Amino acid sequence: MAFVRRFVPVKFLAAASLLLLGACVTSGEQATVVQKPKTPAVRTVSNFSEALRCMDTLLWDHGKHDIFITSNGIPDATGKVAGGTKEMLITAVSRMSERSNAFRFVDFEPTLDDVNALYWMIGVQPNFRAPSYYIRGAITQLDDNVVSEAASAGISLPSVDLGISADQVMSVISVDLNVGELATRQIIPGLSASNSLAVISSGKGADAGAVIGKAGLSFNVSLNKSEGLHQAVRTLVELSAIEALGKMTRVPYWQCLGIDQTNPAFAGQARDWFEGMAPSQRVAYVQRVLAAGGYYEGPDNGQLDERTRDAIGRYQAEHDLIATGRVDFDLYQRMLAEPAGQKGTGAPRLQSVSNAGGEGLPRATPSPSAAGAPDLTLGSDRGPQPRYRVGEALVVRVQPTANGFVYCYYQDASGAVARIFPNRFQPDSFLQSNQQVEVPPGAQKPFNLRMDRPGADETIACVVSPDEIGTRIPDRFKTADLQPIPGATLADVLASYNSIQGTSVRSRQMKVQVLPAVAAMK
Repeated sequence: MAFVRRFVPVKFLAAASLLLLGACVTSGEQATVVQKPKTPAVRTVSNFSEALRCMDTLLWDHGKHDIFITSNGIPDATGKVAGGTKEMLITAVSRMSERSNAFRFVDFEPTLDDVNALYWMIGVQPNFRAPSYYIRGAITQLDDNVVSEAASAGISLPSVDLGISADQVMSVISVDLNVGELATRQIIPGLSASNSLAVISSGKGADAGAVIGKAGLSFNVSLNKSEGLHQAVRTLVELSAIEALGKMTRVPYWQCLGIDQTNPAFAGQARDWFEGMAPSQRVAYVQRVLAAGGYYEGPDNGQLDERTRDAIGRYQAEHDLIATGRVDFDLYQRMLAEPAGQKGTGAPRLQSVSNAGGEGLPRATPSPSAAGAPDLTLGSDRGPQPRYRVGEALVVRVQPTANGFVYCYYQDASGAVARIFPNRFQPDSFLQSNQQVEVPPGAQKPFNLRMDRPGADETIACVVSPDEIGTRIPDRFKTADLQPIPGATLADVLASYNSIQGTSVRSRQMKVQVLPAVAAMK
């Protein structure tokens, strides 16, 4: 028998091999399909999503808006959790401000230590607003495996074996937040939040194997539940933001956390707010709420007259309170829980050092020496009758004799008038008794009042009142700061303030003489 060998060319073998391999390799067009995520993206919904929406409504009801804040984030002091805490905080603040515009977060990334650099940004970006407050904090505690528990059981039979196990690990994580005033870097007492959360990681497993005849069949079932640390951090950041900013604005934030108004801890906090108010401030607060609810028609002058007593009595009778006509804590607590819309305002806050502000933030309690209608002391860095040469800059110094709201205007040689206080650098018009403020502020002036016409007389005028009368002048005078008011004279502006009824208004003027450069004197 003859043997016949057949030889296949090498090239043919190589080509056939490539064809076979190609049939097993995924094409480039299919790569995106293979890598496509199987789980659809979902919106982050935390345990406090509803509470944040509740805070937005609460801040709206209490008239809080345009409070400028910033933060450098919430670092992890434990070194065990790497998460975007600053973005979590921004998201929480944003959700609290969707309707109310209560907070405006200024995303100023450089170090907060350089406050002057932040103020100088305003000169570069005209629409930039310096934040008044900053939030600082940290993840201060992470205790792993505080509690660790495990249990298992099994059974084995000739034809079947079963096993089951369960384990649970608890860790504790804490976040601390504080609110400070940016210009002075002072942490404001009482505006802090410290919260902890137990993070539970649990697992349950079950496996079974069986032999059926000569064919082997096995299957495994795994049931796992885990609460991650990062979600716990988000929960704590949102809870702490609600608490710290609720204390800052003095609104009953505990309502949004499902805590009853009569809870001793929070009732005590509301009582502290009430007791921190002067009697006239309590009456003025009640008058504003009554007016917003249609119970009272009159000025919020802080005077408990017969008309105010009658209105209080009607409100008390309709809200299940004893109709005494007096301003007491029960009345305040009820009004705090049920604010009457945008005209309602919160309880007083501690006075800021640098006039950091925000619409709707309550005011400080006046000192006993500050009683009565405030007056003004108006001067400059060169005294009450200043003289400057061309090119030199004026610094105004104003000081009220009692707590009050101060507004200052500058009229130049051409007659143009502009508001110089409050301004974007000093947004709060409220000054404490005998608190002197310089305009422009600081050692490095963010703007200048520079003299440019020799022989001209220019004028500074300031008004002061115990009430926030700047919101009650005609709209045509409510222009942007440091910008000329179209068609207005200084006399027009002062007349608009003096015409406001139901409050005291005092004004002072200071003439500024501009001399030629050679003849200037100090």
